[in-house]
Amino acid sequence: MAARIREGGSGGSNGEDRHGILPAPSSSNAIVPYQVPQNRGYGGNGGNQYRGGGYNQGGGYNQGGSYNQGGGYNQGGNYNRQWGGGYRERDRDDKLERMYSLLSEQVEEREQRKKELAKLDLLELEKKRLQEEEEKRQQVNKERELQEARLGKIVRTSVKAVCESALGRKVDVPEDDDCEVAKLRRELEEEALLKANYQESGEERLRKEIVDLKSGNEQGASADGKRDEIMALQLQIKELSSFRTALEEKNAEVSALKFENNHLKKDVSELWDEFLSLRGKRCSVAVTENSPPAEPVAVKPRAEPSTTAMYTPKDLAALQKAYKDALMGKEMELKEAQMLQERMANMGASKIRLSARRQSNRKTTPRNLRTSFQDVEEIADDDDAEKNRGEERRNEKSAVDVTHDLEVAKMAAFRDLRLKELRQLKKQDMEAACAKEGISYIKLEQAKADVVEIKADRDFDAWLKEKDLAEEEDRDLHYATSTEEVDDA
Repeated sequence: MAARIREGGSGGSNGEDRHGILPAPSSSNAIVPYQVPQNRGYGGNGGNQYRGGGYNQGGGYNQGGSYNQGGGYNQGGNYNRQWGGGYRERDRDDKLERMYSLLSEQVEEREQRKKELAKLDLLELEKKRLQEEEEKRQQVNKERELQEARLGKIVRTSVKAVCESALGRKVDVPEDDDCEVAKLRRELEEEALLKANYQESGEERLRKEIVDLKSGNEQGASADGKRDEIMALQLQIKELSSFRTALEEKNAEVSALKFENNHLKKDVSELWDEFLSLRGKRCSVAVTENSPPAEPVAVKPRAEPSTTAMYTPKDLAALQKAYKDALMGKEMELKEAQMLQERMANMGASKIRLSARRQSNRKTTPRNLRTSFQDVEEIADDDDAEKNRGEERRNEKSAVDVTHDLEVAKMAAFRDLRLKELRQLKKQDMEAACAKEGISYIKLEQAKADVVEIKADRDFDAWLKEKDLAEEEDRDLHYATSTEEVDDA
């Protein structure tokens, strides 16, 4: 049993001992290339073959196997199944390879960073070394110059003493040129420092002046901007005051028009009553029952527009619309009154014609029987007139409605036509059009609407004039024919 365990577990003819125990994994941590494990078993007359291996997660890979040829025969007929779990091993190996590549990249990056830091340290050290060498060189030069100056001074004093002892009098030994050069150098350095300081001070002064100028310009610009804003506000206040005065005038006109419309309504009602009185014959009782017309107001009320009211462009548009509606109402009432007057004139002409016929009949038929028949017919005509009075009123109202609808449609057509003409105009063109019409330009859309209304009103007035002329011609023609009929009668 122990020998079988050591050999890897390949048995003979016994069925219980034909599968052995896998060998223990190795404890080595060496990284080796990946190899796909194979596990194949064969059973037959020749013997049993087993091949196996182990994988260590610590980094070691072990492959081992044994071949056993015992000459036994496997009567059980059991064959080892093929190994089918390789994909798991492959996935795990791929993960390990990715981890290994990632760790190797991180190690390379660390090494590269260390090398760069080492290079930077070397550069810093080289820079410091060069600075120290430069400082040492300058110090040596200064010491040499000082030494030369001391030696020159000693030589001059010794030469002066020798000359004085030899000549017996004082001798002026000229100073060394190096000292003068050093003095000149120092003076030049001092002048350079002074110039540099003066230049720096001048630059600072210029910088301050530039800053002051910029601040002054900004303050001036802000002051100019405030002044412009004040002027713009003043202009807006003037425009608003002009709008307010115009609105007050329009309010006064609207109130006056309303008062006139009330009078026109009263006049129309009176004319209608007169027309009805002319149409039918009323008895004395009916005449006394009707009350007299109300006395009109002697003095018109004066409009009192509010001077403290502030209006917005929206209020202006609403007031303008109300004013136009009032004008249209006034025009419609005037037209209704004119139409009623025309009908009254026509009815008067027809009444004159009937009376003339009656007189002629009376002249030509003096017999009592015919006169009695005529009286009966007149009474019947009066009854029919009273019955048909309501129908005539309805017909007249329907005619008025038809004319009103026609005028409204005509006005809408004029508006559409003018709007198509002004749709493509720009701001400059609209400003010129507003100036031509005598109105103020506020906004593009509002200006277009105002100009369209003005031009449409003008076209509508021209159309009304043409219509009135045509109606007058028809009326004259009808009156001429009616007079001819009366003359013939």
